[in-house]
Amino acid sequence: MISILTSLFAPSYLVGQTTDAEIEASLTVNVTNSTANGSATVNDEVLVTIYEQEKPTQTLTGNVGSDSKAVFENIPTGNNITALPRVKHQNMMFNGHPIALKTGQTVFSGHVEVYEVSTDKSKLSVAAHHFIVKVEADYLRITEYMRLNNSSDMAITSEEKDGNDNSKVIEAMLPKGFKNLVFSRYFQENALVITKDGFYDTMAIPPGQYDADFSYRLEIDSETIDIVKTISLPTSEFMVFSLLDKGKLQGLGDSGGEVNLADGSSAEYFSFPELKASEQIKFQVVGFNIKKSNSNVVIILIVIFALMALLVIWRLRGQKS
Repeated sequence: MISILTSLFAPSYLVGQTTDAEIEASLTVNVTNSTANGSATVNDEVLVTIYEQEKPTQTLTGNVGSDSKAVFENIPTGNNITALPRVKHQNMMFNGHPIALKTGQTVFSGHVEVYEVSTDKSKLSVAAHHFIVKVEADYLRITEYMRLNNSSDMAITSEEKDGNDNSKVIEAMLPKGFKNLVFSRYFQENALVITKDGFYDTMAIPPGQYDADFSYRLEIDSETIDIVKTISLPTSEFMVFSLLDKGKLQGLGDSGGEVNLADGSSAEYFSFPELKASEQIKFQVVGFNIKKSNSNVVIILIVIFALMALLVIWRLRGQKS
């Protein structure tokens, strides 16, 4: 009876895995420095975070040996259990890919690439930057897509620090009045600092190209909305895509025509090649029908009621006298 109850009420991820605790599984993390002539990784700290059903349960720590490996013994295995290896090199943390710790398997391996760290931000650029404008309910939805490019073989951080000693690696300036900022790819929210003018990323950028995108709202509070977009990094091509009716965007020059976006929608586009950091793209979204405020009517009613109150007081005083 006890065994039956145990099987009925055991957590779902333990059912059918009662022998896993008896299996001695090991994980080997291979570490390589992918910067040419980079320093040795011996004694670099290695951290392996264990996740069960996508929730972190424990973090194992070790160090890279002379064979460029760190070995972890007696690791848990089972369905929905994964391991994420990370390595700290030159005070920067580098992530590997998640490793599925499948039931019945006893030997696992992972790989983490580390790089030398540089503060030379001249190697950072944007290969393409898309700025998509559309209307949702009573606000504008702006979606920005950036293909970040690190042309060096080093991880790039920044010498510029904020008040909490966080590096300002990439600073993204957003149009005035942005709200409800949401990140979809690349940027990790725990490494971001949001400001009144936009946000900046504190995480070093490894070599290569990375697709990043995010979106936010701009309230429709007037018939014409002014938008100013400041370029953060040297940009090979900046494109504005409009999902609005033709003629709604003004100040961008001649349209390049129409193009189908990834979701199948058709958009009018405007293209700007070779922009420098700090350059600005300025334009207006026009033609909104904004209901006139009733504030004038409210003020008139307040004045009328005030006069009526004074009249009542004057009459009461007359009766008393």
